[in-house]
Amino acid sequence: MLLTKYTLRKYSSFSIKLRKILMKGSINVKHLTYKNQKSVTLSNNKLVLILGLAGFISAADNWFVSPVLPAIAANFGISIPKAGIILTAYMIPYGIMQPVYGFFSDGFSKVKTLKFIMCGFTLGTAGCALSNSLWTLCFWRTFTGFFAAGIIAVSLALIGDTVPTKKRQLYVGKFMGLVFLGQGLSAGLGGFLAKFISWRMSFAFFTIIAVCSIFLLLKLQSNTVISVKRNFFTEIKYTLVLSKQRMIFPLALIAGFLLLGLYSYLGAFLNDVIGLDYLQCGLVIMFYGLSCLFAGSQIGKLVIRIGHKKTIMLGALLALISALLLALLPYWQITLIATISLGCGYIFIQSTLATMAFDVVTETKGLPSGLIGLGLFSGGGLGSTFSSYLLSQASYKFLWITFSIGIFFFIFIIKKLKFDT
Repeated sequence: MLLTKYTLRKYSSFSIKLRKILMKGSINVKHLTYKNQKSVTLSNNKLVLILGLAGFISAADNWFVSPVLPAIAANFGISIPKAGIILTAYMIPYGIMQPVYGFFSDGFSKVKTLKFIMCGFTLGTAGCALSNSLWTLCFWRTFTGFFAAGIIAVSLALIGDTVPTKKRQLYVGKFMGLVFLGQGLSAGLGGFLAKFISWRMSFAFFTIIAVCSIFLLLKLQSNTVISVKRNFFTEIKYTLVLSKQRMIFPLALIAGFLLLGLYSYLGAFLNDVIGLDYLQCGLVIMFYGLSCLFAGSQIGKLVIRIGHKKTIMLGALLALISALLLALLPYWQITLIATISLGCGYIFIQSTLATMAFDVVTETKGLPSGLIGLGLFSGGGLGSTFSSYLLSQASYKFLWITFSIGIFFFIFIIKKLKFDT
């Protein structure tokens, strides 16, 4: 608690400037320039490891909820679709705030931004552990999502500023692999704790890891910056409307809606339909993160070999296979294969779009990265809400078939688009 109070006082100027952005739409933005690479960290690998831990715990805190959703619903005495509101409560602010943090980090220093938001994230996660009702948990999930929003977007922008262009895809893949390793391992851990202790213990554990991440971030030095006045909404307009690569942002929204919406109820499906307990659900879903880790280690070579467009199409095809397997063969062994396929598909799409965002606006990296996150996770929040509605009206099979149709049209759209690279 003392650490949180100290850090919030130290970065109070950050909060003041953030309010100026939201109310006025413009500030003096300081764009990042480096005297040398060592001004941020000693090496690209160490930078990715430190940022990766922050991303790891952010993803763990977010996605472990899916396999333990039945446990949370049972604890509060409500239905699973109703409990699913906590997924949306996290993902909507998580998506909306990403471009704000991305834009602001270009002027305030990405390292200082990460330190600040990790403190808010830690406080919110602790609040989740202490929640005694669904609506209290929803409040703290919204609070956590508000701060967690910038962790991945700002980290990606920092990688984009630091790593040479030719190696960006490699290090973005490594970073996202660590992020989704957190997602996968947290599913197994969350299932174990939900079965033998309580789902609240998972939040308590993640709070401790988040504190450790803050101390590691303190080792990173702040960046050298140059003041350039820019308008937030003007930047948004240029990036979304005028830039040549603007099509990547609606693609991110659609991908988030379809793939994250598909993922959201995997744990409930395993528990409700197949009959696995919380631990078994977590162990199956854990392979989602492990497959993301593997895909992240391979995507750099894959993009060089087949290009951005075909990599995205491959990811969508893998997601389509996952949805069809879930719809046609409701067995845990097949669900395991579908989970692995979905993980690889997601990372092929997400990592490629995130890397392409670096070149949308040459002067900044934070805002385009944040807009990709806005699309993915706002889409994911909407997808989760859509899934909840379908489940309240129909069956899991109908849900998976609906997403299969959506992914098929997504593939058709990608095929028709022309990519610059």
